[in-house]
Amino acid sequence: MTDDGRTDRDGDPDRKLDLDLDVDLGFTVGLGMAFDEAVRWAADEGFDFVELLLDGPYARERIADRRETMRATLADAGRDIVVHLPFAVDPGSPFTPVREGAVAELTAGMDLAADLGAETVVFHPSSDAWELGWTEAERRRFVHAGLDDLIPAARERGLDPCVENVVSDYYDVTTFPELLERYPDASMTFDTSHALLAGADETEMAAFLRDHADRIGHLHLVDTRGGGDEHLPVGMGRLDFAAALSGLADAGWSGTATLEIGTEDYDTIALGKRHAEELLAGG
Repeated sequence: MTDDGRTDRDGDPDRKLDLDLDVDLGFTVGLGMAFDEAVRWAADEGFDFVELLLDGPYARERIADRRETMRATLADAGRDIVVHLPFAVDPGSPFTPVREGAVAELTAGMDLAADLGAETVVFHPSSDAWELGWTEAERRRFVHAGLDDLIPAARERGLDPCVENVVSDYYDVTTFPELLERYPDASMTFDTSHALLAGADETEMAAFLRDHADRIGHLHLVDTRGGGDEHLPVGMGRLDFAAALSGLADAGWSGTATLEIGTEDYDTIALGKRHAEELLAGG
C-alpha cells in the first residue's frame, strides 16, 4: 500500500509505487493567452514545449501570416511546440463534401504545424454523424475515410500523427486497439481524463499503456473529479496518476506530456507542473 493508502500495482502492500518516467512537459496555450508571453513564461518555468490548439484566435487562417514570427519566438526561447488540430472540424462527417473539406482543413493545419517546427500533431478520430440516422458501423467507416487520408498526410510532412482517445465516440480507450491495429503508421495521444470517463479505471489504464507503450506518442495529463472532462491540474481530481501511468514506467517509456489545463492562470499551471514533476519523479 502506498503512503496515501493505495495498493501498488503488484498488489504488494509493503512496496511503494516507484514511478520514474523521463517525460518532457508542456502546457496548452489558452485561447486568451498571448503566444509570445506564453512561450517566454514556458521557458522561465522550465517547460519543454507548449501545445497550441488551432482554433479561436489561433485558428489556422488567423495565424497563417504569423508562422515565421511564432517560430522565431519558439527558437529564441529554446522551446518546442505540439500542435492540436481543431476538434470542431469533423473528419468523420457522413457527407462526403463536408468530410473532404474537413480533411483539407486539418491537412492545412498540418502544413502550419510543420512550418512552426512541430514534430507531433494531435487530432480526434471522431464523427458527428447523427446516431439516429447512421449506424455505429457506418459512423466508424466515416472516421476511417478521414483517417485514411490524414495519417499518411502527417507522415508525409514529417509529423507524428498522435490520434487521441475520445469519450463520446467510437474510438474511446476501450476500442482504441482496433484503431492502432488498423493504422500501423499512427501513434496515440493518451488522455487520462478521457480514459477515466470512458470507463477505464487506473488498473485498466496501466494495462493498456503497458501493452501499447510502443504506440504511445504523447500524453495529455488531465485530472477530473469524474463528473465530466474538467481539465484540472494533476492532483486536483480523483485520478491516481501513479497507478495509471505505472504501465509506461514498466515499459521504460519516455516522451512528451501536455498539462491540458482549462485555465489561463499561470500560477495554477505552475502548480500543476509541480504536482506532475513530483509524480513523474516517483515522489
